[in-house]
Amino acid sequence: MPQRGATVEYRGVCKRYADGTVALDDLSLTVPAGAICALVGPSGGGKTTALKCVNRLIEATSGTVLIDGRDVRDGDVVALRRRIGYVIQQVGLFPHYTTAQNVATVPELLGWESGRVHARVTELLDLVGLDPARYAARYPAQLSGGERQRVGVARALAAEPPVMLMDEPFAAVDPIVRERLQDEFLQIHDRIGMTVLFVTHDVDEAIKVGDRIALIRGGKLVQYGPPDELLARPADAFVREFVGLDRWRKRLDVLAAAGLLDRPR
Repeated sequence: MPQRGATVEYRGVCKRYADGTVALDDLSLTVPAGAICALVGPSGGGKTTALKCVNRLIEATSGTVLIDGRDVRDGDVVALRRRIGYVIQQVGLFPHYTTAQNVATVPELLGWESGRVHARVTELLDLVGLDPARYAARYPAQLSGGERQRVGVARALAAEPPVMLMDEPFAAVDPIVRERLQDEFLQIHDRIGMTVLFVTHDVDEAIKVGDRIALIRGGKLVQYGPPDELLARPADAFVREFVGLDRWRKRLDVLAAAGLLDRPR
């Protein structure tokens, strides 16, 4: 599959606040183009801060974030955000816009002609499993929580961003809907190939969706690598405890999903 994502690199990124709080401490890692990197760790550990440094909703105190080798601080911040998809837990749809209007927001801001916008909206609603004939004219209040999340994903994809940021995107829905959304998101990623940074507090979700996992604690990167690496070779006692005592079962699931293990069900 051709990759349409962009490489995201953190080089010594720090975030310190005026009261002395250190939210990020010398974060360095590289997310390859087209990969899904799950940012996981304890609450308050720096995951969301790291995410928001990419689209400059939070400005790093020092260090550099690069997208395909270009410093995110170079150029206009509004233009930067329009080429980065962003999905949050509460979706943030405009309540007075229809589903179609919500999805069309960024392409219209970018000046796409109306026919192209309409075609893109229709394509994306199909992609996230919402029949355009049924859902395009509905308002957010007329949608279920899972449907609103789908619209949020469609809106984030609308302008064909090379990078998507997702902050606890499925945490507000029930477990059955959440698992379905995870599966559909992975299918969408397989088709589109964008680079994704995915914040979650749930290590099982991180293992399921992530090609790579960045475990962050107290603003520091504790371990970074493929899920199997964290499960098989945790860096320290904290990682072992965080991934859980059942990490070997999780590792078997990872190997089975990758086709590396013929595991009976």
